Amino acid sequence: MRKSAPVVALAAVILLAGCLGGVGTPGTDRSATPTQTATETPTVTPATSTDGSERVVAFEELNDQQQHAFRDAIDGEASFVPNTSYVNDSAGYDFEHVDSFQEHEYVRYESELYEISTHPGELYASYQIRTSVDTPGGNATVVALEDLPDRVRDEVRTAITEGEYDAPYGKWDSLPESLQDVEYVRYENETYETGYVVGDAWATVMTVEKIE
Repeated sequence: MRKSAPVVALAAVILLAGCLGGVGTPGTDRSATPTQTATETPTVTPATSTDGSERVVAFEELNDQQQHAFRDAIDGEASFVPNTSYVNDSAGYDFEHVDSFQEHEYVRYESELYEISTHPGELYASYQIRTSVDTPGGNATVVALEDLPDRVRDEVRTAITEGEYDAPYGKWDSLPESLQDVEYVRYENETYETGYVVGDAWATVMTVEKIE
């Protein structure tokens, strides 16, 4: 159903909504009685904004993933999520496919207009482990690399040998408990101070509503 390209680090959520309507100015026949007053209401299609920019995208202009997502939204909703091997394929479509739905307000599908709405969905986190050679203080906690659990040992070793390690979105729901209290790691006769950076990305959930 999905997956093609790397996702952006951070996802941004934009709520797009609007409906443009028009009512004609009543025209009155001066010779007629009040019951003969005529009022005309022209039909206005929300195709462009006041500055002429496009507000409607045709279904045929969407790529395959966007078309599938739109059909899902007709039946309920569609989600756009980070593209990593740790986010299940059933969770939604790649973030990269949400752009057309953020750039437009309506989709024209089978001669009908559908208004697009988006809102934040599930929260995904990424983690970066950073290390640097340092001398610990007297009360600092120092752990030998080989004493760390298997779940984090290779990641910390990578952070030491390369300066940092990036855990992709969805790998860890939260920073592993075995790392939370580790201030320093001892590896090959050197002591390394550890630090962590957390990045958050919210899924974008899209719904659509047919304009009557």
